[in-house]
Amino acid sequence: MRSKRRILAGILSASVAWAGFLGAFAGPAQAATVSPVHMAAPAAQKSAAQKSAVGKWHIRNSFFGKNGEDVPLRQGDLKFGYKHIQDKHPEDDTSLIGWIDDTLEDGKYEEDEGSTVVRNRTATGKMFRVVFSEREDEASKDGRPVGIITAFLE
Repeated sequence: MRSKRRILAGILSASVAWAGFLGAFAGPAQAATVSPVHMAAPAAQKSAAQKSAVGKWHIRNSFFGKNGEDVPLRQGDLKFGYKHIQDKHPEDDTSLIGWIDDTLEDGKYEEDEGSTVVRNRTATGKMFRVVFSEREDEASKDGRPVGIITAFLE
């Protein structure tokens, strides 16, 4: 299953890169007029139902582990993912995403009760920990693993 994910991730990366390469040679796009009636409302005007449309399985960021593991950061809830991280260990998004990326790339990996724990030292000398699961959950309906459970400065 891991090798299938690695192959899919490679194909996706190559496809995105190729599309960007082709876009450099594309002619100018034609302007399209949009009726104001069909335009999306600004974020401040969206209803509560529209704002909550993003469920806990929504993927906020995608990462890959040292060995090609698919490690998505999902919106989550109070038990896992972005919501859990910000509830228990709040960090600004830029630092959080950077530390997760650095830790998955350069950290020390350990297996722990069905999850993988990765630790890495930040530029300030503090240890950062990422815990993720490669377990798939049918509720996600996207065939990708649960991903990041939590991430925080130790």
